[in-house]
Amino acid sequence: MKTILAFTIFLLPSITVAADKTRTTKAATGSGLTEYAASPAALTLDIVAARFSEVDSRLQALSADFKQFVRLEGTDSVQQVEGNILFRKPNRMRLVHRIPEAQTIVSDGVFIWVHRRSTNQVIQTRLETWRRKEPLAKGLLEFGQSADLMKRYRAELSTVSAPGPDGHRNFVITLTPKAGEASKDAADFTLTLKASDRDFFPTEAALRVGRATIRSTFSAIRLNPEIRDELLRFSPPPGSDVFTSPETP
Repeated sequence: MKTILAFTIFLLPSITVAADKTRTTKAATGSGLTEYAASPAALTLDIVAARFSEVDSRLQALSADFKQFVRLEGTDSVQQVEGNILFRKPNRMRLVHRIPEAQTIVSDGVFIWVHRRSTNQVIQTRLETWRRKEPLAKGLLEFGQSADLMKRYRAELSTVSAPGPDGHRNFVITLTPKAGEASKDAADFTLTLKASDRDFFPTEAALRVGRATIRSTFSAIRLNPEIRDELLRFSPPPGSDVFTSPETP
């Protein structure tokens, strides 16, 4: 086993590793999002938190397509990433990128693995270490935790649209670290969640940390699909070079 010291390779937008042939769409269909009736009442932070909590309690697993757009301040270039995700509470996931270059990332709840098929290289680190060391991990892939995020961070209902033809409104929640909680291991950041009062599920998130801004959108969302256990486990392929972080035994 080899040791790799850098953590930047674990940033979701910057990994350029090849995916295996397993598509996340092999999970069973699951159910769609629950829809709420349109209401003329004012939308408040308390209402959003209560609805988020209801949605979170129903979500035990998820499958979705996603797109990410990554931009660094001071540059005009935008990197686009597209793929699929399977997620199961609390910390298990399979993330497959289609573009710009196919890649597969698997979290078994303890470790996070990245397999680069083109070079038969595997990168492994503890999930806890990755989440702590990489501020870009904050708010990403925390499905079913929207209400908890509103408790952990300073939350603001920053935007509420006018009702559409169906009476539903879009809204944006802005999350920032509470005073005194930012540190070298938890850098200042701003996370915005965009949702509709039709289903109260954030289908768009924008994370700004340092010079980077990542906007993620989710579609084809299915709740509680049947996900085979083997899709959420990872074993290094025979002959692969395995690189591990210092904290990984």
